[in-house]
Amino acid sequence: MKKVNAALMACMVFALSACSSVTSHPVSVSNQPASSAAAKSQSNGKSVLFIGQEGGGDGIVIKRFKEKHGMNVTVVSDKEVTTEKANGFNLIFVSESVNSGKIKDKFVAIPVPVIYDEPQISGDTGMTDVDMNGKLEGNNAAKTIQIRNGQHALAAGLQNNVDVYKDNGKMSWATPGKDAIVVATVPNDEMKATIFAYDKGMTNVKGQTVAAREVFFYMMTGEEINQTDEGWKLFDAAVRWAQESK
Repeated sequence: MKKVNAALMACMVFALSACSSVTSHPVSVSNQPASSAAAKSQSNGKSVLFIGQEGGGDGIVIKRFKEKHGMNVTVVSDKEVTTEKANGFNLIFVSESVNSGKIKDKFVAIPVPVIYDEPQISGDTGMTDVDMNGKLEGNNAAKTIQIRNGQHALAAGLQNNVDVYKDNGKMSWATPGKDAIVVATVPNDEMKATIFAYDKGMTNVKGQTVAAREVFFYMMTGEEINQTDEGWKLFDAAVRWAQESK
């Protein structure tokens, strides 16, 4: 009986020894869920400083920047934003949800392109004269704009009258300076531009040389969910054109 027990013990020791000598092979990274790698692959490496809020209609626009344009988005409130915070970004987006008095001309002199969704800032930035802006709302709410320069990239290939909203909604307009690129207006009213821009090097109404591309866009807070496919095409065109080199 002792000899049998001794033999069993010897077998167990041998088995344990054999197991401990087996080489450990790490699992290939390619077989692991690459969630972080996938997230990075969706980004084009560009980033936008979004002045506004995290949720609400702004959240829809933020999602568009991420999913359609592959951009990293940093959201900063109008209370916290400074000129210096724009350093290193490829684009600045100023939502209509901001208090225009807290933004004013903070981004006019820096070499970062800006899309302004807030019409009241247009006078501070020199895109228009002071108070040369307004809103279509209430009984004047609208859903249609008129393309004035269908050959320009900001027109997204669209022509004539375009429904940018599914239903009548709030829409902003402004009257830009003579050097501005007017792409769209309120139908039959060329003084009320709904999409216009200044290219780098142009002169604004204050006589200043524009430091980087600037775009005025009509879409007001709360109307993001009301945008049509054509409306989003125009938005996407603004995002692309603003970042392109002249």
